[in-house]
Order: sequence, then C-alpha cells, then structure tokens
Amino acid sequence: MSDDGPDGMLAYMLAIQQPDRNDPNWPLPSFDARHWAAAFCKTARERWGITGLDEEMMTAWFACALMRGYDQRAMEATTAVKQEG
Repeated sequence: MSDDGPDGMLAYMLAIQQPDRNDPNWPLPSFDARHWAAAFCKTARERWGITGLDEEMMTAWFACALMRGYDQRAMEATTAVKQEG
C-alpha cells in the first residue's frame, strides 16, 4: 500500500461504500440508480444540450440496467461453480 492510501480492491470497496461525488469517475463507484440518473441528465444538458429528460424515468431505467448487470454476474458465478463441481 502506498502513502497515498489504499489501492486495488480495498480502494474500490471503500469507494463504493462512500462514493465521492467529486471523483472524476462519478458515478462509476455508485450502485445507486438515482446517482446515475442525475449524472446522465446533467451530462445530457451540459454536453449535448438535451433538456426535458425525466430524471425519475431515467432512475427507473438505470435501476433496471444496474440490476441486470448484477444478475448477469451472479448467473456467471453460479455457472462457474456448477462447472467446477
């Protein structure tokens, strides 16, 4: 571990427990769909000039997308265990 703090998996685990909105990778450390929706709507407004996005609708979309990713990883892990056993 360097003097700059933890690195690798420990740093990742700490980051997802207390995500920092000043992190240049925001909202990557967050698993909260509200954070993703807010960041997406902000980016759409500031970078692409898109206004009128429904942040609640985007929250629902990101919640489904994040859960689908979680489910995929869980399925892959289960399949790997079955193949090993």
